[in-house]
Amino acid sequence: MSLASAASRLSIRRQEPFVLPDRDFALLVAEKMRSQGSVYLRVSGGSMVPWIRAGDFVFVRQFDFAKVAVGDVVVFRRNGLVVTHRAIRRVAATPNDATASLLVTKGDASAETDPPVSAAEFLGRATRIHRRRHHIDLESFTQILLGRILARFSRMSRLVYGPLRFSKRLFPI
Repeated sequence: MSLASAASRLSIRRQEPFVLPDRDFALLVAEKMRSQGSVYLRVSGGSMVPWIRAGDFVFVRQFDFAKVAVGDVVVFRRNGLVVTHRAIRRVAATPNDATASLLVTKGDASAETDPPVSAAEFLGRATRIHRRRHHIDLESFTQILLGRILARFSRMSRLVYGPLRFSKRLFPI
């Protein structure tokens, strides 16, 4: 057998990667957070671009839901998915109860906000982003400041990302 025929046979036998169903993955992440207090996740979506990119690893620690600040990158579980988005504001859970609150979150590159996140859905706060050979410490002063600025101007993200999405449709790569 020649090397060319061996290579062509290898390309025919393609194996699909093993992927856990989303619901099982979200439960595993929640159980690990409860038992060990932290988790290391790989981000797969693009809703937090350019801050967090697909393929980046995010280190998440348990955190008090009441102490989450505007601008923090939070991780929560919803509909069987694990979501990493930025907290942009707090809202009262009910009009009569000012002590119970919910977090309004949004991906930096998303056009719309997510439905409010409850304490039951909240898993933790992202503290580091690992990208290739370097990491970004989200607890440093400059990252906290940039996070708060991004949260403040997140409503205007559609003005930036809207034209980019449109041009991407016009000129596909």
